[in-house]
Amino acid sequence: MPRTPSRPWFLVAALSLLLGVAVEAAGAPALTPAHARVVTSPRQLDRRHHLPRHRVHRPAGRRHPARPGGPVITAAGDIARENGPGGPQTATAALIRRINPTAVLTLGDNQYPNGSLGEFRSSYAPTWGRFRAKTFPVPGNHEYETAGARGYFAYFGRRAHGRPGWYAYTLGSWRMIALDSITGDDPPSAELRWLRRELGHHHRRCQLAYFHHPRFSSGSSHGSNPNMGAFWNILQRYHVDVVLNGHDHDYERFARLLPSGHPSVHGIREFVVGTGGAGIRSFGKRIVRGSQVRRSKAGVLRMQLHHRSYGWKFIRTGGKIADRGATNCH
Repeated sequence: MPRTPSRPWFLVAALSLLLGVAVEAAGAPALTPAHARVVTSPRQLDRRHHLPRHRVHRPAGRRHPARPGGPVITAAGDIARENGPGGPQTATAALIRRINPTAVLTLGDNQYPNGSLGEFRSSYAPTWGRFRAKTFPVPGNHEYETAGARGYFAYFGRRAHGRPGWYAYTLGSWRMIALDSITGDDPPSAELRWLRRELGHHHRRCQLAYFHHPRFSSGSSHGSNPNMGAFWNILQRYHVDVVLNGHDHDYERFARLLPSGHPSVHGIREFVVGTGGAGIRSFGKRIVRGSQVRRSKAGVLRMQLHHRSYGWKFIRTGGKIADRGATNCH
């Protein structure tokens, strides 16, 4: 039988070089003739040629980390009335349970009418109290119907971070500032000094503050509170992005505003969320400048705090989304 002539060495070298260039152009390591075999699946390609795992397609159904965009919070104020666990706060608590947030923020007037420890135990505890272990509360004026808000501090214990009632913490990449607006009068000078020091020492790209009384509100019962301008002047100076309030029993979202009330891309976006269950009220005839969305429905605000931005949804107790949006931090 005639012998098959061997290929000249330079032809073998040329073929190897061409094969390596072709494979490299496709994004995989060059293959030598000894490894030149068909790769039948991305899994084989990954295993044999050590490609980064994230470049390989994975079939549907693979588990992903929960909420990769950042922690989720829910927030509302004006929550529980004396009528026990069957009141409207039951529906907002059920909504929070479905959302399953990272943290629950209460925006004051958590328990009506006087915020006593007995009232908290009978009405708030069976509903919103289920989330106490991840609640970051602030008091409202109804908590101060009991002297020194003793019922509030006794019920929340360490969750209230003790007296004097204001505190700060980090959630994801955000700095969270919990303030005590007490009865809506001028904030105590000690609290203002603490706020300046806190924001000066722990400044973050994204920051959120919350307290009971709103600086701006179109609500018919209370409306805007100029005394809160003392908070706003400091929050604006340190580029806080979001302020959450209660007090008026409605939902209202504002454009970014300066402490003067003028819209500005450098301002603070305020949400009034007094919709936790203690009754809903209408808006007044005069709508405050910068008001963008108004809803007279019970529900909670859901926010996701991303690294450099945030998204929000106001979700009514029936599950309908009544407002939504997203924007970057300053």
